[in-house]
This record gives sequence, C-alpha cells and structure tokens, in this order.
Amino acid sequence: MPSSPPTFERSILWVAHPKLLWQRVGGLSVLERQLFTIARAGLKSCFVASPRPDAGVLSSLRLPASLEITWVDAGTGASGCEPPYLGVSSDHFLRADTLAHVARQSYPESIAYEDAAGLGVVQVVLRREDTISRRKLPLPDGSYKRLEAPLSQGPIVDWLMVSGPKPQDGFMARHFDRHLSLAVSRSLLNTTVTPNQMTVFSTCIGLAGASFFLGDTRLAYVAGALLVWLHSVLDGCDGELARVRFQESAFGSDLDFWGDNLVHLALFTCLGVGFWRDGHEHTILLAAIADAAVIASAWTAWAHRRARRAAGAQGPEAGVVDETAGDGLETKLSRLENSLAQRDFIYLLVVLAFVDMVYEFLWAAAIGGVLYFAIMLYLRRVNHNEQARQPHPAR
Repeated sequence: MPSSPPTFERSILWVAHPKLLWQRVGGLSVLERQLFTIARAGLKSCFVASPRPDAGVLSSLRLPASLEITWVDAGTGASGCEPPYLGVSSDHFLRADTLAHVARQSYPESIAYEDAAGLGVVQVVLRREDTISRRKLPLPDGSYKRLEAPLSQGPIVDWLMVSGPKPQDGFMARHFDRHLSLAVSRSLLNTTVTPNQMTVFSTCIGLAGASFFLGDTRLAYVAGALLVWLHSVLDGCDGELARVRFQESAFGSDLDFWGDNLVHLALFTCLGVGFWRDGHEHTILLAAIADAAVIASAWTAWAHRRARRAAGAQGPEAGVVDETAGDGLETKLSRLENSLAQRDFIYLLVVLAFVDMVYEFLWAAAIGGVLYFAIMLYLRRVNHNEQARQPHPAR
C-alpha cells in the first residue's frame, strides 16, 4: 500500500553553525544529507536559513530534485515560511523515516522534539505565535545523531552505516557477510565509486567464480566457491552505498536483481557442463532444470516488483508477496520463500566444495529451485485471489 501523504509539506533548516554545512561525511556534505533527509521524509519545500551560495558552489552540490529549496538569511527564515511547518536542526542528523513519521502526524499543539541533552532537533510549528513556546518531547534513541567533530570518522559514520543493511537479510548475511561488506562500503563512502559500479564489479566476480566449476578438481571447486561467496559479500555493498549516500534508484535495484540471477544461471550451467564433460550425462538435465527454475522465479519476482511499483508500494521488491502475520500455511510458505531467496545457500556451496561434494549441490539446486518456484506460484495465486475478493478502490 502507498504510504499516506505527509501532514506537513514545508520545512525550515535552521543553521546555527554555517561552516558545518560544507563539511563532508559519508560521501555527502552535511547540507546535502540534510536536504535529502527532508525530501525522503516527503516534504516538498525547504527554507535554508543560510545565504545562497555562489553559482560555482551551488553547481557542485547534489540536491534532491523533488525538493523546492529557498535560501534565506537566518534572521528572516521563519517569516518567509508560513506555518504549519517543521523546523529541522542542521546540527543533528535524523533518520528519514523518523522525520517522515513526525511529518505524517496530526498535532493539537506545537511540539519541540529534543535530543537527550535537551537540544531541539525537530520543531512542529502550527502557528506563528508558537515559534517560542512549544511542548517538549524526546526523540527515540538511535533516531538522531548530534554532529560533533570530527565528522569524517568515529560515531557519526557508525550511525550512518546502520542504515546500510536490509531488514530482510538472511542469518549469515546479518551475522557475517554484512560485517565484511559494511567495512568495504565504509572505505568507499568518500570515493567516486558508485553503487552501480559495485554491482557490475561483484557480478563479474560471481561470473568468474562460476567458470571455475567447468573444471574437475577440488582446487577449482574451492576457488570457484570462494569467488561466488565473495560476489555475495560484495553484492551487499551496492545497496549499502546507495542507502547511506541517498543514491537508491529503480535502475540500480533492477541491475542488482538481474546481476544476481545471471550469476546463479552461470553457476548452475557451469556445474552441469563441468560434470557432463566428466562423464555425468544427466547433469545437463539437472542444470537445465535449475536454470529454468531461476528464469521462471526471476520473471515472477520481476512481474511482482513491477506491480508493486505501479501501486506505489515501498520497501523490499524481490519477494512474490509480503510476509504475512500468523501461523497459517500461507504465512509459513511466505517465510520459507523469503528464506530460500537469501544468499545463505552460498555457504553450503563453500562447505561442499571443500569436502568435494559439489555434485550433490547441483542436485540440491535443481530440487530447491523447482520448490522455490512452486511456492512462488502458490503464493502469487493466493495473493491474487485475496486481492480479487477485496472491494475495488474508488477511482
């Protein structure tokens, strides 16, 4: 379902320390990050309480296209922005979803959201006379970070990197892969490496790893499995960089989606061909079954994500349906479907490569791929029937 529109559309970025705006942290200047946070929260306009920078500086900034920005003198910022509006402190970083939550609430009176030290972070101003006297409320821990030197390292970067992982990560991704990918992403934040470049790089590593399974030695299998695992780790960096730098895009998401599926196709194909060359004639059929399952599942997931985009839905796009609450069959199957979609199976490949049982992995891939696709079809049908029973929305 699309998220509800914000109650507030106007904002003021209060600037107490102008020099702080131009310091860089996490691949963006403080000013750029503040404006992207405001735009991602659903606000439409922002009065920046700072003089307009010269044309050269302004052209070097990456600013959100959806946000109308007005530069004003700090002393006249409030008079230029008519209530109701949100006042945002430039001395704090704030989670975009936290600001979005604040912007979507209805308030009987003006509110000042404060940090643990009692400093204002967000002000909800309903009437001009409320700019001084407001009820004070604390913000949740972790939803904000006060900016303190040095910005380029330490706790502020740690706070930013928390937004890198995805909530639907599998067990091994959460507890192992992400520690490695976040370290790589952290080192790349202030470079010119883009998320899409990381996607292409990790995909190439995965394809190189798949090619090793055309061989017939344990050394080739281990090398290939480790490269495919490295692809899996580095594949997390593109999303981490995109989320921390506010560089998410539909194209980047699609590139990542098809890159992953291309590596899976290459892996299963090379396994089948490699064993076929070694005298196992039926492995071509196993590889064909696994590849067909990958293509069918990818196309089903692709149709689902396109439908979600058309409906304006937010959040993960890869699954066939959102995971439902409860203990019924559909819930259990949706959880199993989401579990099978994780990259944790790569660890099984690594283990089996070390013990020279890659042949068994091909069988598991063929059976698991068909099972995964069957679950996707069932959940798609159930979800479609459930939606058909719902009243049609008014046009």
